[in-house]
Amino acid sequence: MKLKKFFAGVLAAAMMLTVGATAAFATNTTDTTNSMIVADGNGVANATLTKKLVVAEGIAPQSMTFKFTVGAGQADAAKSVKAGTVGEGFEQPSVTFRKTGNEQFTVNTYSQNFNIDLVKLLGNNYNKVGKYAYTISEDDTMIPGITKDNRTLKMIITVVNKTSENLDYNTGYGYYVGLFNQDGSKADDFTNTYNSYSLEVKKTVKGNFGDLNDTFTFDITLGGADGKDNNYASATVTVSDAANAANGKTWTIGGGAQSVTLKHGQTITISNLPVGVTYTVTEQGAHEEGWIYKTTGEAVASEDGTKPSITADNSSNKVEIVNEHEGTPDMGVVLDNAPYIAMLAIVAIGGVALMLNKRRRDEE
Repeated sequence: MKLKKFFAGVLAAAMMLTVGATAAFATNTTDTTNSMIVADGNGVANATLTKKLVVAEGIAPQSMTFKFTVGAGQADAAKSVKAGTVGEGFEQPSVTFRKTGNEQFTVNTYSQNFNIDLVKLLGNNYNKVGKYAYTISEDDTMIPGITKDNRTLKMIITVVNKTSENLDYNTGYGYYVGLFNQDGSKADDFTNTYNSYSLEVKKTVKGNFGDLNDTFTFDITLGGADGKDNNYASATVTVSDAANAANGKTWTIGGGAQSVTLKHGQTITISNLPVGVTYTVTEQGAHEEGWIYKTTGEAVASEDGTKPSITADNSSNKVEIVNEHEGTPDMGVVLDNAPYIAMLAIVAIGGVALMLNKRRRDEE
């Protein structure tokens, strides 16, 4: 009876050790993909990664391509990780977000998968069991308004023998992939953000000679962002006066000047300008005689009436252009010295006449 209890105890201990070992192995593989990646009939084993695009404001271009660079990582002897080498013929991965027709990338979060060919990446190590370290990072983007994901992630590829009686090139090896941040934590998907801003130009007329019904024409040029591709969605125009000819139009970024006519109190808002795009606002005939020209907001007007270009790095730009016209009303009266002298003379003569008349009466 005691012997049976002893064997029962040994069996229970063995089961606990087995469960513990299984748990330890599971913990060791939680930072890899959920399933083994096996080469297909053509010897291709693709690891699928996900790229996210967040359109925070405005409308992003209809087609955007993001490129990545995979390079050799550092070995870690303590974890039996070897430095991987980039195999000959390996093509660096890329991913493209694309809309067609009238579809647009409006405010939302979008996801797109892209592949890494593990067999070509591993090169001569594709069939050598072990762990290999690589790095993956996003290349600098030339897309206007896009914020780059600046992380350099660690990518650990584990090569294992696939459980099979027939181990050959196509079916004999499996691959696990794990992505980590530099601190060793599990990495999230690469993410980019598209940001744009709005330009608001307001017209104000002041002064007793300022005609509130007068119209003023502005030339507005939207300049391309320095060092970026000429890949823009169109800017949209909204005028406070719905009947204005420019209201509802779309303007090209990086093209020539566009014109708009405003009255006192009217505003034009140009939306969907990617961060980095510049603008120049010029009022035609701003320095006609009698007018004082001012700007308030981002910059002071130059002497020729042109507002200098500004690189926009915030969410909103507001510019108020003030035309002030003061003058002296014509009252129809000649305001020189002669009338005053004549009036004084008349008063003096009248006074003398009154004195003489009073003296004559006193003598009588």
